[in-house]
Amino acid sequence: MKTTALIGFFIIFLSTAAQAEPMYVTNTIKITLRTGPGTDHKVVRMLNSGLAVELLEAGGDWSLIQLSDGMEGWILSRFISSDKPSDLVLRELARKYEKLLARSTALQEENKQLKTENERLSRELETSETSLSQTSSNYSTLKKESTEFLELKAEHEKAAGELSKQSQRAKELREQLLERNIMLMLAGAGVLLLGFIIGFSTKKSRRRSSLLT
Repeated sequence: MKTTALIGFFIIFLSTAAQAEPMYVTNTIKITLRTGPGTDHKVVRMLNSGLAVELLEAGGDWSLIQLSDGMEGWILSRFISSDKPSDLVLRELARKYEKLLARSTALQEENKQLKTENERLSRELETSETSLSQTSSNYSTLKKESTEFLELKAEHEKAAGELSKQSQRAKELREQLLERNIMLMLAGAGVLLLGFIIGFSTKKSRRRSSLLT
């Protein structure tokens, strides 16, 4: 019977312990600074844990310290230590974490901007390469066409020169032909005139012959 009751007690105890919410005691406390080494001395200030002080005189239960503003007083020796309090270390770590987090966020934003800039530069580079390729092709075509143009120009100038010579020759031939035509016309006119004269003379001679008969 006792065994059964004991087992039931342990079950209830374990159940209660399992349901209890864990709690933590904070290490942020107020510490008295007194005018002398003892609780019978006047409290001149309440100090927060984590406050940095200068040790002037180390004692057994009480130690003389100096604050950053120059105030001196006595504090229980067990409340001062060369080690930083855990809450102060935690706050420093939290500040460092926040700085690192802010730096990480800034770096991520810079990386995003650099990525965007890199993509833009890549597009511009691709466009420039395409433009350069097109320009090179146009230059090659222009160079080829320029060579062909110079050759055509030389042939044109040569043909123009020959045409000019031929035109001059044709002009000379036309002038010679005109002169010959004039001469032929004059010769023809002379022949006609001579024929007329001969014919007139012959007719006149016949008339004389008939009169004599």
